[in-house]
Amino acid sequence: MTMVQQMIYEDARRQLMAGAFFSMTSFIFIVGLIFYRSGSFLIALVYSFIFSITGIALLKAGYNDLQKSKKVEGNFYSDHTLSTIKKVPARMYMGRTTIQSFQSGLFAMDGTSYGEIAEDVEAKQKPFYKLAGLFSYDQLRPAVFTYTNEGHEPLYRVEKKGGFKWRGYVQNSNGQYVAYTKESKEKATKQRITSYVESGGCRWSAKGDEYIGHFTIKDQEGKVWAVIKRGAIPREAADLFERMPGYLVEWKVRENIPSSLVAFLFLLHSRAR
Repeated sequence: MTMVQQMIYEDARRQLMAGAFFSMTSFIFIVGLIFYRSGSFLIALVYSFIFSITGIALLKAGYNDLQKSKKVEGNFYSDHTLSTIKKVPARMYMGRTTIQSFQSGLFAMDGTSYGEIAEDVEAKQKPFYKLAGLFSYDQLRPAVFTYTNEGHEPLYRVEKKGGFKWRGYVQNSNGQYVAYTKESKEKATKQRITSYVESGGCRWSAKGDEYIGHFTIKDQEGKVWAVIKRGAIPREAADLFERMPGYLVEWKVRENIPSSLVAFLFLLHSRAR
């Protein structure tokens, strides 16, 4: 097995195990509803539905990844995507624009879009994805997105694996895997470090307190490019973003922003959706 095949196989196993857990939990709730008819009938019904939808989504994704692990070719390729954002405002907002499926954009304070990711959903599967978006544990649900830049050019396919352990992958426009994420904790501060790893090593990292939701974004040389703050609504554009879950993005470098960095920010956002 190549590294890509091994990692996708591991993700498949984790998702299948998590899917089996949620499906079994849903079955237990249903049995309780049938035989015990407790006073909290409505609550038990809602939870059984949530666990069922989450379990089905994880089982489906796990099976698909199991098949993919046998077919995917090659290893991680070098990312030759040249697209950049020439200049960005000092403060921007990355927020989710829909509830039923995941779609998120990077916006200036006047609402101008600098790129977006949208969940890939086939027409025949839209009813299920709407249910999954509304009634599943969204942070545990797997998803696949397409990242398009400010010129509406599709640049990357972004995969978020589901289950109890999060991992993301990025594919270029040719379908080749060019990056993945891995997580660690700094022993001294207990802060979470999420790394964006390419074929040549770590390209970007996000370090911060996962409970507060503030993260510093650095490149492989330790240079700070941005600070992102989960749930921070900019006062100068509160009317635009107060109902849009997301991150305030404060740029420390404002010119020639690589597309891989924006894709990394969207991956971080998808994790907390």
